[in-house]
Order: sequence, then C-alpha cells, then structure tokens
Amino acid sequence: MLFACSGITLPHGTTILELTRFVTSACLVREFNEKRNRDDKLRIQVRLPDNTTTDGFMGLYDADIAIVTCIGKLCAHPVDLCLEASPDCPDGHVLAAGRAFSSGGFMAMSGSLSNESPNILLSDGPCFTEAALGGPLVGIDGRFHGMIFDLCHDAGESIKSAKFLSLKSLYDRLELFQILNPKQLHFRGYKLPKGVSSVVPSGFMKTSYRIRSLGYPMPPPLVLELNGKLRNQFEDRFGELRAWKGYPFGDLPNGPRERAWNKLQKEVVTNISRRVVSLASFNRDDTRSFACTGLLISMQRRNSIRTVVLTSASLVRSHDNEDKIDKNLRIEVFLPPNQRCDGTLECYSLHYNIAIVIVKKGFNAIRPENIFISKGMQKPSQNVVAVGRDPTHGLLMAATGKVESSNENCKLDCKELCYCTCKIKKAGIGGPLIGFDGSFVGMNFYDGSNLTPFLPRDKIINVLANVWEIPSERWPVPEPYWFHGSLDVDKYDVPELIGRKLD
Repeated sequence: MLFACSGITLPHGTTILELTRFVTSACLVREFNEKRNRDDKLRIQVRLPDNTTTDGFMGLYDADIAIVTCIGKLCAHPVDLCLEASPDCPDGHVLAAGRAFSSGGFMAMSGSLSNESPNILLSDGPCFTEAALGGPLVGIDGRFHGMIFDLCHDAGESIKSAKFLSLKSLYDRLELFQILNPKQLHFRGYKLPKGVSSVVPSGFMKTSYRIRSLGYPMPPPLVLELNGKLRNQFEDRFGELRAWKGYPFGDLPNGPRERAWNKLQKEVVTNISRRVVSLASFNRDDTRSFACTGLLISMQRRNSIRTVVLTSASLVRSHDNEDKIDKNLRIEVFLPPNQRCDGTLECYSLHYNIAIVIVKKGFNAIRPENIFISKGMQKPSQNVVAVGRDPTHGLLMAATGKVESSNENCKLDCKELCYCTCKIKKAGIGGPLIGFDGSFVGMNFYDGSNLTPFLPRDKIINVLANVWEIPSERWPVPEPYWFHGSLDVDKYDVPELIGRKLD
C-alpha cells in the first residue's frame, strides 16, 4: 500500500449503469501520479463500511478534491448534501471522522473551527493523520458540515490543524464537476469544466498519448476502462476496401461489405489508385488537426499545367474560428505505398469548402484527373462510386450509390450541393465521386446522415476560376465524441415511441 485516506459516499446518479461515487482529498491523485511508473499498474481499492474491499477508478479532480467511482450499487450510505438541512455549525465544534484502510476501523476526533483563519480545523486532542484526509466533519447534532482535504504541515512534526471545505463549497464544487444535477449525460461536445482535470486510468497512458496525438478529445471518466467508443473519428472506414500492391498488414476486413471495385473496369481502378491521396494537417505541436481525401488533378496556372491536389477546405479551417484558415498548419500528402511529402495551400474557397494544395515534391507514377474536360453531366439515379483513402494505411475505400433527384434535406449551408446514396465516413471528405465509367462527377463531403452531399463538377470548375472572390459560409463537420451506452444514458429517460395512434 502506497497511500491511504478516507472518502465520503455521494448520492447515486441516474445512469443506466449503477455506480457508487466517493469524494475524497486530491492528495490521493497527487500520490497516484507521483508513484506512477512505466509499468502503469497502480490500482485503487476502496474499503467499505462492511469491511469488504472493491476496485475503484480515479476520475475528475482539482486542487482540493477528487472523485473515485466503483461499479455497482454498494453498501455505503450516501451523505446528505442538503444545504438547508445542514446550516453552519453554530458553536464551532465538530467531529472529524475517518476510516483506517488496513484495519477498517472507524475513527473520530473532536476539533474546533479556527476563529482566525477560515476553513481551518484545529484539533482538540491528538494530531491529524492521513486517514483524516477525505473524511467528513460532523456536528454534535449529527449533521454533515464539510470535508477535510489537506493537512497543515507546520514547523513541528505534529499536525494539529487541517484545511476543510464547507458543505456549501463542496456542494458547489460537485455541481461544477457535473456530479450533482448534471446538465446532460451524453458525451457530445464533452469538455472538462474549468479548473478540473481527469486522471488517465492505469494501463491507458500509451492510449492517451495516441488519442491526443490524433487530435481527439480525451474521454470522460470510466469510458476507457469500460470500453467506450469514439464516434466520428477519421479512422472509421466505409464501403469496400482495396489494398495497394505489397500491402504488408494481412487480409482486409471486408467481410459482408458491399462489392464496389468489381463494378469498375480495371483501368478505372488503376487510375483511381494513382490519383486519390490521403491528406492530414498538423498543429505546431504535431498533433493532428484534420484528415481527409484528395484528388490529384491537372490545373493550368500561369500558362503551364501543374499537378495539384483538389480537396476540402476543412483540412485547413481554424478550430477556433471556422470562418478563417489556420495558416500555421502543416499539410502532409500521402500516396501509397511510400510517397509522402509536405504540401502547401495554394488557394481555397470557404464558401464552397474547396482547397487546392501544391505538393512540394513530384510524385511518381501518377495519373492526375483532368476535371476540366467534360465527360457528361450527372443525372438523377445515375450509378456512382464515392472513393476515399484510409488515413492510417492508405487503403482505398469505395461505396456505391445513386445520385438523388433533389437536395431538400441538405444539412450543409450550400444550395449548390447535390446528394447521392453512397454511405461514407469522415475520411471520405474531399474524395472524388465518379461514375462507373470513371468520369469525375463531384467532390464528396460528410454531414453524418445516411446520404453523401457532393459538390458537382461544373460548380467546382466555376469556383476554381473565381476562387478568391467568393464569400465564406459555414461547413460544419460532425465532431468526434465518446459513446458508451450505459454511462451516458439516463435510466429514467423514456424514448419517444413512433407509431399509429389508436382511437
């Protein structure tokens, strides 16, 4: 045992998964982080009033308090946090309680509230020990008045005073933590409250580094330990996968996925494999900002024809202000198996979400698309294929569908968009939509629906001719968020039932 303190049982929440939560001193977190090593195998154990022990999970904390959670509804009576039922201690005398972890023994000692320093408890007898940390302050009437969160280390060895949070301060802190009266249970747009941190669970340190490096939000407490999932991530694949020659990572997990590649002629597939690239943008600290697909095209510029990448302007949008470009991003272009180099933003249109990226060094064995040569217009019910590149290994992804006759259900702020029934994921943003004959139909986007919006070829050509003269509009991309199903769903919520009303 490296460290031990006490804790106070909190009222139960309303999640589907039964949880028992305890509030304790942040000293537990500090000791946990200081004793952590490369093995990353530290465990938290909770000894209950019936002298049994169970595993606990560290979660949120700040400079004073920390939350420990156990799975299940345990035999521990929650504290009464009613402010009206527990007024300030009138005579200034309280009992400081705690529990010894090794023996399970319950301890209490009398103390007095300091008249000189607020939130300081003075011992009326023996010295305070670490067992008092996280323990409650109880009035003579048995009412809860606060919690000890730190010991005052004076010049001498004896510790005769301790710092505590009053009931009101603790209540406000737990509301800030979203432990009491949470505004929402789902994890969409989840962010830690100001001044609050979250402990990386034991065994997940490397996972947390990877999550941060890929630019994803850190999960809420317990989500990693209980196998929660990150939704709307760039690594989500779609359609039928196709590997490049010499792919060393084993068989592809196509399974029951749709068959798209055998609907295209061999030459069309070869052309796609040599002109569809994966792009990623990175912040100054090398964390990823965005990832998408791009198409190598031939574009005339200053009386010469150059090969550039046509892609989505979401690649370089600022996360702080979507109406602006983040000029500090580094762009990387990848064409499997081993052609990878930096790119430079040449021009863009935020209104139509188009960007042109110049590759700093030439790629070999490429077949850029000439989108400026007409090969026929898209038609309603036309068979099409949406193509993308997986950002991890550069796998090609293809999903088939048909062009829709209208865009009345469009979620994005652009009237010129069309829709098709191809089902893609975020990595397919910026990828080409082609006909079965290989003709370029448009560029794909993603709005989280079952349809794929795309900007048709003729509009792209017009935009590229006047790319600097177009006002900007918003093109929201579904943000990644964590999902569990039991931690983020209220057990008292009644789902809306859709059906026929009976008379």
